[in-house]
Amino acid sequence: MTLKEKFAAFNQFAPVQTATVLGHPFAYRYYKNPDPKKNVTLVMLAGGSGLADGFFYLYDDFMPEYSLLSFSYPMDFRDNASLADAIAALLRTLGAENVYLLGQSYGGLIAQITAKRHPEVIKGMILSGTCGLGKGTDADGLAVLNKMLDPKKIEKNIKTDKRLPLWLLVPMFKLMAGKVVKDKKMRQDFKDIIDICKGSMSGGYFALMDTLLGDVLPYADTETKEDFLPFANEVLIFFSKEDTIFCDSLKQNLVDLMTNPTVVWDLKGGHLAMMTSIDEYVATLAMFIRERNEGYQ
Repeated sequence: MTLKEKFAAFNQFAPVQTATVLGHPFAYRYYKNPDPKKNVTLVMLAGGSGLADGFFYLYDDFMPEYSLLSFSYPMDFRDNASLADAIAALLRTLGAENVYLLGQSYGGLIAQITAKRHPEVIKGMILSGTCGLGKGTDADGLAVLNKMLDPKKIEKNIKTDKRLPLWLLVPMFKLMAGKVVKDKKMRQDFKDIIDICKGSMSGGYFALMDTLLGDVLPYADTETKEDFLPFANEVLIFFSKEDTIFCDSLKQNLVDLMTNPTVVWDLKGGHLAMMTSIDEYVATLAMFIRERNEGYQ
């Protein structure tokens, strides 16, 4: 069965639904695990593309064990504070239990903002390919963030996004996948995922994502260890030595923000290591959940 055929089957289990959250529509997929003992919910928070169905690569491994919530970021929440509030409101609406925010790259940043603002609905976080925004960020870290999130650069990107024709987006993403992923089969899988996600692609949506990325900069050098004390021993962090998006000091900043985190420093595969080293990623995550939740003993 191809990935596209598997996705069609998954679409029957977890079709797109829409809730009204804080006065705005919020589209999501929610798979509720039928085993009441398996009551952990993984909330999939996508990176800079914002395309939730990109996580489909992991669903086969996750569906037997967990409830899953995924969504592309709604267009009506255009800053990280309001997006975090909307995510928390959706979790309350769904009655999701034992929630772990699973964030990749930008998803790891919005996970931290959400957890800090709404610790009462979050149990923990599983973060990969991301960084910390803690006080005391060193000069190298601040330089990386300022270069990545420079307001003039973000403004230019937004203007470019809005002009991008839809016909160009899919081949552009496939070209990027070909450069990042070296394994032939995995490269084809990534291209299939891009085809699965293409209905969510638009210049306007990517302009939203650049807007949200730009809004991260005010959070830099502001978070404290006390902000995340409610999640002591409930944070799993994955890094790849081949991932150079964030410098080493920004990675260490994330570790230092958390109390007793579990940290994997050398997952293979660079920025997309959670998918390119999927077996190790899933096995480590499963052990982490099993050690902290009775239904997984």
